[in-house]
Amino acid sequence: MNGTYISAFAHSTVIELSQENKVLFEMLGEFAENCELEGRPAVKLNGNSIESGGCCGFIRLVDGTLIEILPNVQSDDVNAARENLCRSFCSRIGYGFGDSRLSESANFMEYFISVFAAESMKIIKSGVLSAYLTREENMTSVQGTIMFAENMRKNLTHRERLYVRHEVFSPDRAENRLMKAAAQKLMKLTEDPRSSQLLKQVTAFLDEVKPLRNPAEEFSKYVNTRNTKKYSAVLEICRMLFDRHTGTAFSGKYVSCALLFDSVCQDLKI
Repeated sequence: MNGTYISAFAHSTVIELSQENKVLFEMLGEFAENCELEGRPAVKLNGNSIESGGCCGFIRLVDGTLIEILPNVQSDDVNAARENLCRSFCSRIGYGFGDSRLSESANFMEYFISVFAAESMKIIKSGVLSAYLTREENMTSVQGTIMFAENMRKNLTHRERLYVRHEVFSPDRAENRLMKAAAQKLMKLTEDPRSSQLLKQVTAFLDEVKPLRNPAEEFSKYVNTRNTKKYSAVLEICRMLFDRHTGTAFSGKYVSCALLFDSVCQDLKI
């Protein structure tokens, strides 16, 4: 872990103000104020301390600090609490929990990323979905239909080129745009070499897929069918990252990524 790592239980003190952590306190304090303005109980400022609220998950700050908030367990066993959080996450996305991946991850954030990376690579290996897209462009040979009016306007002095409308079979569709954007975001967070390698492979394979512009619009295009079923777990993670309506993604001036689940802490008390 390159930055500071803090693990805390729900409804407990995350950090207390001191001379050594003054900058960290300021950054997390800004996040707490943002949460209060949004009415979302993630973390709260309480005098010279910052306390976790009724949410569990992780907060990654821009300086590399990782804060992991775990559900309360009777034994205060961090490993047991983390396993419960990972189980809940898997249940939410319809993914079978396996403790082997958990044992390889140092914290919930890395587990979260490793699941996305592995599921994305499974999609890549089985073949991503593609669709026919209509394109209009200048070409050196006839493909599709010549657009005569546009051709005259654009190629009056370039007779060797033709402006045509044609169809291409491309992976540039909503599911792949969302998956690529999530891979790019998570690649900046992970410090696990295996996850980093897999995410780089995903983004390289989807090189011709366009950048994500409007997440809400892309999610509206997704239809759960037999062909798209293999994307379900990956797209549930994408929703957590990009869809504000899911209530899992949090933001702040000093936040790289924050994902917190508002009911996990109550559901997982043991």
